[in-house]
Amino acid sequence: MAFHEEKNALTREKRSAAISHYHGTLASLIADTAGEEIPQRVRTFTQAAHDDILSALTALRGIRDAAIVVHGAVGCAAAAGALARPGGARWYSVNLSERDSILGSEAPLRETILRAIAEGAAAVFVVGTPVVAINNDDVNAVLLTLEEETTVSVLHVNTDGFRSKSPLSGFDTALHALLRLVDAPESRGDFVNVLAVGDNIRNVAAIVGAIDALGIGWNLLPGPSSSLENIRKAGSARATVSLNDDESEYFGLGLEAAYGTPYLRLPAPVGRAATRRFVAGLAEAFGIDDEAQAWLRAREAALQELLSARPLAGKKVFLQLDTALVEGFSDLIHDLGGEVAGVALSNVDLNNRAHLARLEAAADIPALVAVGQPFEIANVLARTPVDYYIGPEQTAFAARFGVRPISLRGAVYYGHEGMHALAARFGGPHPDFRERVRRDYAENWLKKNGGWHVKREVR
Repeated sequence: MAFHEEKNALTREKRSAAISHYHGTLASLIADTAGEEIPQRVRTFTQAAHDDILSALTALRGIRDAAIVVHGAVGCAAAAGALARPGGARWYSVNLSERDSILGSEAPLRETILRAIAEGAAAVFVVGTPVVAINNDDVNAVLLTLEEETTVSVLHVNTDGFRSKSPLSGFDTALHALLRLVDAPESRGDFVNVLAVGDNIRNVAAIVGAIDALGIGWNLLPGPSSSLENIRKAGSARATVSLNDDESEYFGLGLEAAYGTPYLRLPAPVGRAATRRFVAGLAEAFGIDDEAQAWLRAREAALQELLSARPLAGKKVFLQLDTALVEGFSDLIHDLGGEVAGVALSNVDLNNRAHLARLEAAADIPALVAVGQPFEIANVLARTPVDYYIGPEQTAFAARFGVRPISLRGAVYYGHEGMHALAARFGGPHPDFRERVRRDYAENWLKKNGGWHVKREVR
């Protein structure tokens, strides 16, 4: 049985031995994750962090003809304010009362799903929350009853905020539901599936533009501006590529297992070397090697002025990224004359650990595996000379430690266009925030070992 045919997706810990807690050096992290198993760690102290529910909502939000039903109290759907996108999925809250949370909420869930269908949803995704995990509602019983009353697909996204320590498990749970919508292919189409889950539309457009220039047809899912039709036809693609394996490999592996659609494990197209490998892998799959090489030569020739300028010469950079992206960013920083001074990764597992060994950075740099743990970042920034911080979050926080932040939220960094876009944000005046902005932690707290609360799990 293919794994997507199971009732629920496995957590990242069970599927690929993922760790989401670590504090040490890059060398120690590489050594600790090199075996057949990866030792788990726990945090005895933690700050607020994303959970699997937010990741699942992120994966589903761009499907324009679908509805997301957040099965919980109205506050559980508050993420819609930040995650919802114009033209994307419509959001509903079951809006559970205290009575519902105690006595059961099957009736309001059913009413909310039927309302979403009546208002035009072509598919409905019911996303679980901690409230439902605690009161033990039988969501699947409600969905089975609705199958007899409607032709609209209603799918359970079984998240609860408790099952996994890795928020990336939420992407797998959402993609597990999406795989059930894929039609069995009658023939192969002349296009590639492009998996973009958490990416912004400008960043996706940069790499899709490159695929267009190569003369390759593409099918974008489930990211910005995709539709249920994009998902249904995914099984008939000639191949599948992911822009970020950490977020979307589950869908690619599921398609390959169920329908024989090849999943091309290509690097995230960040920086010159990774973009070249990404394009070369696509070209091989579509038999256009000569055309792709000519296109690459022309685009890389246009980079020479940028590379000669070396805007990061003598600068040190701290990266907070998914592990699938860190290799490309490291090469990009090296090409621009800089040096990686530390990394904080979302998770490390058996599938993505190879990215670590290829880093250009020195092996004794600080390496964390942490999502939403500002104290650990603060500890590194207080001890390590760093000029730039690059990441999707906590950029204002980094500025409090005298580090110039480069936010990736809404930024373009894929392909050659992304190299130009990022390089334009380096250089210029660099005000010293250290004396002007209040720090968040006392000096004696920052002097503690940054990993004092990360312990190896004992079984």
